[in-house]
Amino acid sequence: MLHPLHILALCALSGAAHGGALYKCSAAGKVVYTDQPCAHGNATQLDVLPAPAADPNAAREPRRQQDLLVRLQKERDNRDARQAQAARADVRAGRAAAARQARCAGMQQQQAREQQHLMAEAAKAGGMGMAQRDARALRMARAVDTVCRR
Repeated sequence: MLHPLHILALCALSGAAHGGALYKCSAAGKVVYTDQPCAHGNATQLDVLPAPAADPNAAREPRRQQDLLVRLQKERDNRDARQAQAARADVRAGRAAAARQARCAGMQQQQAREQQHLMAEAAKAGGMGMAQRDARALRMARAVDTVCRR
């Protein structure tokens, strides 16, 4: 069933198309819209406004909006690509840092074992000389420093 406002809108459109008058008739509790004056009951003549003039730019508006949509989508895709690239770079940097830390920890453990070995050599009679021990310790310290440098 059509709502009275729907009927009014249809009548208004048809009246504007024909340029005629529009009447609202009330009889026995019912409302009827017509292009003819009412035969019975209350009649109200409604003003029918002419259709607005066509906008000359209206035909270009959908194309402009489509172009804007395409441009915004490209910007979004580029931003998403940059963010993904930055995330991948962060993951690579994190993996490299973890590998560097693992190598550093291994070198530090090796250095500690080497120092224990050198101390045991120093305690032994007839072991390696002091200059050799110091040279080995220095080489190990430099290796650890090279691996663990940030």
